[in-house]
Amino acid sequence: MKNKINKLLSTGLFILLLMLLVQVAIGGITRLTGSGLSITRWDIVTGTLPPLSGDAWQAAFDAYKQSPQYKLLNHGMSLRDFKFIYFWEWLHRLWGRLGFLWLMGMFFYFIFSYKLPPKYKKNFIWLILLYLSQGLLGWIMVKSGLVDKPYVSHYRLTAHLLLALLLIAYVIWFMVQVRITPEQKLYRPDLRNKAWWITALLVVQIIYGGFMAGLKAAGWYATWPLMNGQWLPDNMFDGNLPWWENFSENRATIQFMHRNIAFVLSLLLLWYIRKIWQLKPNPYFAFASRLLLVLLIAQVTLGISTILQSSGDYVPLLWGSLHQLCGLALLSCMLFLNFQYNKQLLIAPKN
Repeated sequence: MKNKINKLLSTGLFILLLMLLVQVAIGGITRLTGSGLSITRWDIVTGTLPPLSGDAWQAAFDAYKQSPQYKLLNHGMSLRDFKFIYFWEWLHRLWGRLGFLWLMGMFFYFIFSYKLPPKYKKNFIWLILLYLSQGLLGWIMVKSGLVDKPYVSHYRLTAHLLLALLLIAYVIWFMVQVRITPEQKLYRPDLRNKAWWITALLVVQIIYGGFMAGLKAAGWYATWPLMNGQWLPDNMFDGNLPWWENFSENRATIQFMHRNIAFVLSLLLLWYIRKIWQLKPNPYFAFASRLLLVLLIAQVTLGISTILQSSGDYVPLLWGSLHQLCGLALLSCMLFLNFQYNKQLLIAPKN
């Protein structure tokens, strides 16, 4: 019975993980298309359906016309164009609702169908609270762009992304605790510590990816491997900013950091993959170690492709979205491996 519960629960959590990855990807598309401020009200229940009549669409459009984004950036937009940006924000919210319904459905199903251990109930409560916090932060972001400025700060966008990463990490940790026994984990404190340092650098890289998306910095240096013929761009440090603010405000500095962290990170990941390639404490670890290499190659390729196809404020929607989704998958794979290290030696290592 215990094995059946663990298998069902880990499968449900894996589906939730996939839904979260898709949710963040839709959020990236919402940002790239400038759609995040198209819905000016947060109707949790009635907002599940889009406008279903011509009058309803016109009412939604009239409400949008009162927003700073319409007045300052999209004045004269047609109803057809409004429906396009409305769709992505609506889909982002709808998918978030579906993910929450899946989470709550799992919670009540396992509570009433099986006698869950207290620790799993506690894990579910934390998961629900994190999910609700993510939705609340998303609405706070939207509200900030409906007051006087027609955009959402890239700091708020990155905070929203980081909370999503925390939620994803918790789901992966929960899934590993359910699916993999302590005896199936790996005792290698030397690799475990290094893996977490690499993961921390990967998170920093994703933060800079959030800055890149928030400021649409990719197209300002749409060449590779150099930035418009330079390794260190001339305007990397803007004299109008304190030097430290360049690392979060200056598009040239942000892209320089994103490119070069990617280079260092790729070398570190290749080293790490080589170290763990032959380790097989369980089938999941062995599979994930190989998947990590595939995702790394794909991510570097997508990053370069996105840069080369960008121009000014334009970022190719497909390539930018795939780049973000692959980055999240890379982090998820790394976390899945990290959570399979044991802090104490329970059995003799197999390798």
